[in-house]
Amino acid sequence: MSLARAQPVIYMIECQSAALTSMCPLLEASGHPVVKVADAERFSHDVLSRRSVRSCDAIIMDMDVGEPMTFRLLNLIMQSSDRPRIVLMASVDAAIGDQDSFPHEKLHILRHPATPQQLLDLLDVDL
Repeated sequence: MSLARAQPVIYMIECQSAALTSMCPLLEASGHPVVKVADAERFSHDVLSRRSVRSCDAIIMDMDVGEPMTFRLLNLIMQSSDRPRIVLMASVDAAIGDQDSFPHEKLHILRHPATPQQLLDLLDVDL
């Protein structure tokens, strides 16, 4: 008997973003389980502190609508030794710039406007 690999869960942080809302049905239709997270602060305390986010999971954040807690959550995740995949969605003039560097091979920046296929490609790149 072989063990099946765990299905990665996609966490959408501050999911009131129009970009994330439009991407959710596509992700679910392609077989990705999606958890919408409306409160980044609660997520950081309740989920990350209990280590229920696995390295095979993905966290998607729209940095254009990100509140300060979204940026704090990003910093918290970056300090974790067993990090999930991270996709930061941002416009060209967002606080995250092309010159920013992140010491994390599983972090990707997806510029708005992004196609659903671009998001799926980024999520599948680290599997």
